Amino acid sequence: MSIRFIPVAEINDPLTLAIGLSGGSGTGKTYTALLIARGIAEVKLGRKGAPIGYVDTENRRALHYKTSFPEMVHFDMKAVDGNEIGFGPERWIEVLDAAEAANLPVVILDSFSHAWEGVGGVLDIQAQTLDRMTGGDDSLKNKRSQLAWADVKPRYRRLIDRIVRAKCDIIICTRAKPVMQEGFGAKAKNARSTKTRRADVPWDPASDGDLMFEMTTMVILDPSAPGCPVYQIKVADQFKGLLDVRRPMGEDTGRAMAEWAKGQGDAAAQKAILDAARDVARKGTDAFTAYWNSDEVRANRPLLRTIIESLKELAASADADAGEADSDDPFGTTPTPEQLAAAEAEALAAIRESDDQAQAAE
Repeated sequence: MSIRFIPVAEINDPLTLAIGLSGGSGTGKTYTALLIARGIAEVKLGRKGAPIGYVDTENRRALHYKTSFPEMVHFDMKAVDGNEIGFGPERWIEVLDAAEAANLPVVILDSFSHAWEGVGGVLDIQAQTLDRMTGGDDSLKNKRSQLAWADVKPRYRRLIDRIVRAKCDIIICTRAKPVMQEGFGAKAKNARSTKTRRADVPWDPASDGDLMFEMTTMVILDPSAPGCPVYQIKVADQFKGLLDVRRPMGEDTGRAMAEWAKGQGDAAAQKAILDAARDVARKGTDAFTAYWNSDEVRANRPLLRTIIESLKELAASADADAGEADSDDPFGTTPTPEQLAAAEAEALAAIRESDDQAQAAE
């Protein structure tokens, strides 16, 4: 087999998108997915009414929107379909093969949670495999559980690899379950670890924990703001300017993402602006405040606000490091973690006060 490295100037094929939308009931997953898909399809095929593939596992729920989305091409993926039963990995691969064969520009998988926890899904397969390995002896299940996973996971990884390598764009909708909280108000946090690996996200997607990090973009919706990307689990710089936690995603979101995938968007310029702001923030609070209030940056503030919290943290950390480095006594006691945390908190408070004053001035 010959191996050839190709100059990137010769690679002009558009990139593909894999967008993950998760959320509980009433968060607008289905409608939002259809809107985003419409924008993507129109850009990819260059016309209104471009087809949207829809894989429906939830008793044809998507057909509630058939009047609003007449371009939808629907597949009712039932738990029982002829001689095929359940939502096993191989069946999903067959569905994606069919979507590509139909030359669909984008396909929505709703709900892909069935691939994980539905009839014939990964958890079901693992449980059945474990029963066979133990012969129904419950005392052996803990010892042989990992062996059962070793038998199932390769099948599921082939499905994930098929999604990643799909030629059509994919929007994956998954259910999310609320996580029990400890503490109250601003101090509340998750009482247990979740698949998102974040203590500030009170939802846990009903899917494989690794799946969301394979997505181009992964967000979790909240019932308090249907369609809005409230919890941004994985959002690359090129999409940060598109996703406002206060504004529902829609056709424009899909169009902008598709333009980026075609290489016609302004994502590269936006990323350069974000990276420049990070570099300044690493110089400390004073440098970043002056940068923020400069005339050249004023027009970029809406974009920079998408990462403002991380910029404040970078500046606060730089201030704390500078305070330690400027000590008159080079052999002095190293600050404790509590002292460093207090210094960072003080710097953050100063930045927020400056930010509030700037917003008031605007």
